[in-house]
Amino acid sequence: MRKLAPIILLLFVISELYSQNTKTLRAVFYNVENYFDNNVDSTRDYNEFTNEGNLRWTYGKFLRKRNSIYKTIVAVGEWHDIILVGLAEVENAYVINDLIHNTPLSVLPLEYCHFESNDHRGIDAALLYNTSYFELVYSEPITLSNPSDTSYVTRDIIYAKGLVGEDTLHVLVNHWTSRYRGLLESDPLRMIASMKLGNVVDSVFVNDPNANLIIMGDFNDNRDDESMTHLMENRDLTNLNLVPQFNNVAGTLKYQHSWYEFDQIIVSQSIITGKSGIKSSTSAVIFDPDFLLEYDEKYLGYKPFRTNIGFRYNGGFSDHLPIYLDMFHVQ
Repeated sequence: MRKLAPIILLLFVISELYSQNTKTLRAVFYNVENYFDNNVDSTRDYNEFTNEGNLRWTYGKFLRKRNSIYKTIVAVGEWHDIILVGLAEVENAYVINDLIHNTPLSVLPLEYCHFESNDHRGIDAALLYNTSYFELVYSEPITLSNPSDTSYVTRDIIYAKGLVGEDTLHVLVNHWTSRYRGLLESDPLRMIASMKLGNVVDSVFVNDPNANLIIMGDFNDNRDDESMTHLMENRDLTNLNLVPQFNNVAGTLKYQHSWYEFDQIIVSQSIITGKSGIKSSTSAVIFDPDFLLEYDEKYLGYKPFRTNIGFRYNGGFSDHLPIYLDMFHVQ
């Protein structure tokens, strides 16, 4: 037993040194459902989220929406360090600034990437990043277009490249065309997004076959739909399985009886293996605490606690549940 004591002590010291130099960094994606201010945007025809609009979107409702988002981000972070937060359905830079500077999130060193897109409703994607762990090197909007319809406009994909320590991380935040107009019309538009995103991914891999790459977003398709299988085909990517954290939800959003996994996180194989300095868990998590859910009286079970249902104000958080991925970086 005395001979074993020094070995046990050595293993303990090694373990302690490793834990001190390894941080769990949490990357989050959240479709926040129509995070609008209540001001009229004279540059757009769509102004439903205003005092006089059909949704009667007041400053008080805006503040409640903002506070709901920050509470969710704080809750999903738990005791871990949030490194990235991808957002979908934010209106403009004003609402992002208000979120990160005028709520308790202001204690975090958060900055953001956002580009005003030509989306007809004025909703965009955005990326919040913690400057303590992610040093932004470059960012740009990836604009989508439809060669057969020059009038087609939609939100951009955000590309951000940064350093985590000395290791490079590429991040792509997506919000693809919704199914609102029907599958027959919208499927080709999501395939356009898939092909454009695939080209960006290929460019990253040409420069570095072992690149650390995270693709997150609301793709408005499930992982087995054509747009997603096309993206994954012949690329060194893994679409992470989603595991609910607390409740027995079967997806990130619900329509009538059915749950869907439109919100997904995809990573390069190098992140799975940790080959290039950043290693992730092998699955992502659906953050589904009780406060983000409400009882589904019509279809039974539970559903996300929405802000609006049609034109009716419901006072909830979002029609989507957040998802997150834990990564580890040895400093």
